[in-house]
Amino acid sequence: MQALTESANPPTPAELRRALPVLSPRGLRFRGAALASRVGALLSEGLRIGYRYGFDSGPFMAHVYANEPRGRTPLGRAIDRALLGRATCRAFREIRALAREQLEQALVDCGERAVIADLAAGPAPYLLEALATHPQTRAIACDIDPTALAQAGARARQLGVADRLRLLGADAFDRQALSRLAAERPDVVLELGLYGIYHDDRLIERHLSDLAELLGPRQIVFNVQCQNPEIEYIARVWRDHRGERCVWRLRPVEWILAWGERAGYEPVSIASDHDGIYRVGRLRRSEP
Repeated sequence: MQALTESANPPTPAELRRALPVLSPRGLRFRGAALASRVGALLSEGLRIGYRYGFDSGPFMAHVYANEPRGRTPLGRAIDRALLGRATCRAFREIRALAREQLEQALVDCGERAVIADLAAGPAPYLLEALATHPQTRAIACDIDPTALAQAGARARQLGVADRLRLLGADAFDRQALSRLAAERPDVVLELGLYGIYHDDRLIERHLSDLAELLGPRQIVFNVQCQNPEIEYIARVWRDHRGERCVWRLRPVEWILAWGERAGYEPVSIASDHDGIYRVGRLRRSEP
């Protein structure tokens, strides 16, 4: 694994939200980068999608996963190729494959009749892939975005798995929403792309405790962004789905493991992308 060391002391979320002095070298540099990126969006399909839907959105992730430079004119495609080649975009593609592997192994451990719950499913690509290849598996897709759930439902019908998928509009951190899932008795819970957009460490710790208390899944598959030398660029140049700065929270994977241990879970495996930006892990409920 090639570690990216530039983010050894990354700026905090509060620092990333704070405006830079207008005439400071960093302020000038990032304003220039933001202007260049906006102009590039006139030609690059990926930048256009990012500024329209958010660089944390499903449409942008779909473009990154496809990894096919698109744009107006050869220059636009070259700009798009550079975007797709950024370390963060490479990591997105790698952790998708790693998450698939972790989910597949969780299903091997839990059996073909397992129930999967994805608590921030979006269009639910992981769930739908699992349902398509495991005909006895059932799943629940939860999300606060009704559009994403509608996309998941439409895709499930295309794949012929809609009868084994339940869609639920719910906040992953809402105890009442989790309680409504208790009757489904999920064996595997997916927490992918969830931790980075919530900055409150106590919220994540309490959430893992709630999972153990209310659902008690046998395994949890998660990812966490641990370091990223592009974190300030992303915050000052890109925009999220709300049109605000893309401020992501970096956390050591050891924190997640410690919180999981306090909730009664032990790590089974931890994998990393080649640049060391993300960790994808699987937790197993500890034996009493």
